[in-house]
Amino acid sequence: MKRIKSVALILAFATIICSFSGCSKKKANKIENIVQNASAVLINGIENDTVEAYMGAFQGKQGDYIEFRFEEKQTFNTVFITEKTATIRQFNIYAEVDGKYKLIHTGKVILNENISFEAVTATALKLEIVNTQIGNDSFTIQDVSAYNIIEEN
Repeated sequence: MKRIKSVALILAFATIICSFSGCSKKKANKIENIVQNASAVLINGIENDTVEAYMGAFQGKQGDYIEFRFEEKQTFNTVFITEKTATIRQFNIYAEVDGKYKLIHTGKVILNENISFEAVTATALKLEIVNTQIGNDSFTIQDVSAYNIIEEN
Protein backbone atom coordinates (compact mmCIF):
# COMPACT_ATOMS: atom_id res chain seq x y z
CA MET A 1 0.00 0.00 0.00
CA LYS A 2 2.88 2.33 0.85
CA ARG A 3 4.45 1.48 -2.49
CA ILE A 4 1.30 2.49 -4.41
CA LYS A 5 1.11 5.79 -2.52
CA SER A 6 4.78 6.47 -3.28
CA VAL A 7 4.33 5.74 -6.98
CA ALA A 8 1.21 7.97 -7.10
CA LEU A 9 3.10 10.78 -5.36
CA ILE A 10 6.06 10.46 -7.77
CA LEU A 11 3.72 10.46 -10.80
CA ALA A 12 1.87 13.52 -9.50
CA PHE A 13 5.15 15.35 -8.91
CA ALA A 14 6.45 14.37 -12.38
CA THR A 15 3.22 15.62 -13.99
CA ILE A 16 3.54 18.99 -12.28
CA ILE A 17 7.20 19.33 -13.33
CA CYS A 18 6.40 18.39 -16.94
CA SER A 19 3.50 20.83 -17.05
CA PHE A 20 5.76 23.77 -16.24
CA SER A 21 8.87 22.66 -18.12
CA GLY A 22 7.45 24.03 -21.40
CA CYS A 23 7.08 27.49 -19.92
CA SER A 24 9.74 30.00 -20.76
CA LYS A 25 10.71 33.32 -19.25
CA LYS A 26 10.96 34.69 -22.80
CA LYS A 27 7.78 36.48 -23.87
CA ALA A 28 6.17 35.22 -27.06
CA ASN A 29 5.53 37.76 -29.82
CA LYS A 30 1.87 38.61 -30.04
CA ILE A 31 0.66 38.69 -33.63
CA GLU A 32 -2.08 41.29 -33.86
CA ASN A 33 -4.44 42.00 -36.74
CA ILE A 34 -3.87 45.74 -37.17
CA VAL A 35 -7.07 46.11 -39.23
CA GLN A 36 -8.89 45.76 -35.91
CA ASN A 37 -7.11 48.95 -34.76
CA ALA A 38 -8.74 51.03 -37.50
CA SER A 39 -10.40 54.19 -36.26
CA ALA A 40 -12.39 54.49 -39.51
CA VAL A 41 -13.19 52.28 -42.50
CA LEU A 42 -14.05 53.83 -45.83
CA ILE A 43 -15.52 52.03 -48.83
CA ASN A 44 -15.04 54.10 -51.99
CA GLY A 45 -14.36 57.14 -49.83
CA ILE A 46 -17.54 56.84 -47.75
CA GLU A 47 -17.21 55.98 -44.07
CA ASN A 48 -18.83 52.67 -43.18
CA ASP A 49 -19.24 51.73 -39.52
CA THR A 50 -20.61 48.19 -39.85
CA VAL A 51 -18.96 45.22 -38.16
CA GLU A 52 -18.45 43.65 -41.58
CA ALA A 53 -16.54 46.66 -42.88
CA TYR A 54 -14.27 46.65 -39.81
CA MET A 55 -13.48 43.01 -40.64
CA GLY A 56 -12.63 43.99 -44.21
CA ALA A 57 -15.76 42.54 -45.82
CA PHE A 58 -17.20 44.44 -48.76
CA GLN A 59 -18.81 43.94 -52.17
CA GLY A 60 -18.25 45.97 -55.25
CA LYS A 61 -17.16 46.18 -58.84
CA GLN A 62 -13.94 46.93 -60.70
CA GLY A 63 -12.30 50.08 -59.36
CA ASP A 64 -13.81 49.91 -55.85
CA TYR A 65 -11.67 50.02 -52.72
CA ILE A 66 -11.68 49.68 -48.95
CA GLU A 67 -9.51 51.83 -46.74
CA PHE A 68 -8.58 51.36 -43.08
CA ARG A 69 -7.53 54.59 -41.28
CA PHE A 70 -5.53 54.47 -38.03
CA GLU A 71 -5.21 57.10 -35.28
CA GLU A 72 -1.66 55.93 -34.59
CA LYS A 73 0.91 54.62 -37.05
CA GLN A 74 0.78 50.85 -37.55
CA THR A 75 3.60 48.61 -38.79
CA PHE A 76 2.77 45.59 -40.96
CA ASN A 77 4.45 43.28 -43.47
CA THR A 78 1.75 40.74 -44.25
CA VAL A 79 -1.79 41.01 -45.60
CA PHE A 80 -4.30 38.17 -45.89
CA ILE A 81 -7.40 38.58 -48.07
CA THR A 82 -10.29 36.14 -48.44
CA GLU A 83 -12.39 36.49 -51.59
CA LYS A 84 -15.70 34.65 -51.93
CA THR A 85 -16.31 35.12 -55.67
CA ALA A 86 -12.90 34.37 -57.29
CA THR A 87 -13.54 37.07 -59.92
CA ILE A 88 -10.74 39.52 -59.06
CA ARG A 89 -7.99 39.60 -61.70
CA GLN A 90 -5.81 42.44 -60.37
CA PHE A 91 -5.60 44.25 -57.05
CA ASN A 92 -3.30 46.79 -55.40
CA ILE A 93 -2.41 47.30 -51.75
CA TYR A 94 -1.35 50.77 -50.64
CA ALA A 95 0.01 52.18 -47.38
CA GLU A 96 -0.31 55.84 -46.43
CA VAL A 97 3.16 57.03 -45.44
CA ASP A 98 3.76 60.70 -44.57
CA GLY A 99 0.33 61.65 -45.93
CA LYS A 100 0.82 60.00 -49.36
CA TYR A 101 -0.27 56.58 -50.59
CA LYS A 102 2.56 54.25 -51.56
CA LEU A 103 1.96 51.08 -53.60
CA ILE A 104 3.31 48.17 -51.55
CA HIS A 105 1.91 45.18 -53.48
CA THR A 106 0.10 44.36 -56.68
CA GLY A 107 -1.38 40.94 -57.37
CA LYS A 108 -3.24 39.13 -60.14
CA VAL A 109 -5.66 36.89 -58.23
CA ILE A 110 -6.47 36.48 -54.57
CA LEU A 111 -5.43 33.10 -53.27
CA ASN A 112 -5.50 31.73 -49.74
CA GLU A 113 -1.99 32.80 -48.87
CA ASN A 114 -0.25 35.48 -46.90
CA ILE A 115 0.91 38.39 -49.04
CA SER A 116 4.31 39.34 -47.64
CA PHE A 117 6.37 42.46 -48.32
CA GLU A 118 8.94 44.66 -46.61
CA ALA A 119 7.56 46.08 -43.34
CA VAL A 120 5.89 49.48 -43.65
CA THR A 121 4.68 51.90 -40.98
CA ALA A 122 1.55 53.71 -42.10
CA THR A 123 -1.48 55.70 -41.01
CA ALA A 124 -3.79 53.89 -43.45
CA LEU A 125 -4.06 50.67 -45.47
CA LYS A 126 -5.99 50.57 -48.75
CA LEU A 127 -7.05 47.62 -50.92
CA GLU A 128 -8.12 48.57 -54.45
CA ILE A 129 -9.70 46.13 -56.91
CA VAL A 130 -8.26 47.14 -60.28
CA ASN A 131 -9.70 44.46 -62.61
CA THR A 132 -12.30 41.72 -62.43
CA GLN A 133 -13.17 38.74 -64.60
CA ILE A 134 -14.41 39.64 -68.08
CA GLY A 135 -18.19 39.41 -68.09
CA ASN A 136 -18.42 39.40 -64.27
CA ASP A 137 -17.72 42.84 -62.84
CA SER A 138 -18.78 42.10 -59.26
CA PHE A 139 -16.75 40.67 -56.38
CA THR A 140 -17.15 39.88 -52.69
CA ILE A 141 -14.30 40.17 -50.21
CA GLN A 142 -15.01 38.34 -46.95
CA ASP A 143 -11.99 39.43 -44.92
CA VAL A 144 -8.90 41.63 -44.95
CA SER A 145 -6.28 41.18 -42.23
CA ALA A 146 -2.87 42.79 -41.81
CA TYR A 147 -0.06 41.68 -39.51
CA ASN A 148 3.51 42.46 -38.62
CA ILE A 149 5.05 38.99 -38.51
CA ILE A 150 8.58 38.87 -37.14
CA GLU A 151 10.38 35.61 -37.72
CA GLU A 152 12.90 34.70 -35.07
CA ASN A 153 16.01 32.71 -35.94
